[in-house]
Amino acid sequence: MTTTETTHRTIHVQALSGETLSRAAALITESFRHEGFTRHTHVLSTPAQRRRFAYAGELRLWLNQARGQQLLAATQGETLAGIAVVKSPSAKSVPWRKLAGEVVRRVPRLLGIIGDMRWRQVFQIKPAMNPPAALPTAYYTLDILAVSPDCQGQGIGRLLLEHIHAQCDQDAQAAGIYLITGDEKNVHIYRRFGYEVVEAKQGGPLTVWHMFRPHPARDAEAFFAALREAAPEQSPARSRKLALPFLGVAGALIGLALLWRWLRSRD
Repeated sequence: MTTTETTHRTIHVQALSGETLSRAAALITESFRHEGFTRHTHVLSTPAQRRRFAYAGELRLWLNQARGQQLLAATQGETLAGIAVVKSPSAKSVPWRKLAGEVVRRVPRLLGIIGDMRWRQVFQIKPAMNPPAALPTAYYTLDILAVSPDCQGQGIGRLLLEHIHAQCDQDAQAAGIYLITGDEKNVHIYRRFGYEVVEAKQGGPLTVWHMFRPHPARDAEAFFAALREAAPEQSPARSRKLALPFLGVAGALIGLALLWRWLRSRD
């Protein structure tokens, strides 16, 4: 556990427990409500839309936890102040029966989110979110870093990042840490922590910045020079191919929704 002092109170960073997943998802929803990806792909203008988004986020957190990924919570007393999710280079699989059961159980409360999404922009942005092909194979991914709007400006994001870096840097086999952001202001923030832009892709209305922080044991300048030299051009055909898995997920959700309605009509 990591602990630091602020002008307000002590902040603790520790593993996120399963009992706080719903609180964590609600925090992420409020923190990401105006973030680039969320703003362009979801309509969150009403409390009901934000509740559905949070419920889908809870499922995402559950899946990461079930796969053995690192979920971190920053707390101030009883207050949940920040959340981070870090994906390791290798993750364990979740038995399909367990996964299907969890998804089906949540279907009734997830149906409405289909109508909350800006599907045209989702399909435009999704290909631009795929990692650059030139990245090394073994790296950690900073999937989520969220600080409660009520707790921002207190160094919580910095503390979470420092904790993540300390943990990931112990893995000498990993090339470093990768992240993406859809907000230019975040690019400048992450640069202060050793991240550099590997590639910027345009996904419809949104620019997606792909950033990387090399392992401290690597020569950062040589590392980024090698990445730039190896980076291939991404063709439109490749972009369409990369969008297919997302289309499959969307189709599965719609199919589950129709199945649920059919089963309800038979009662």
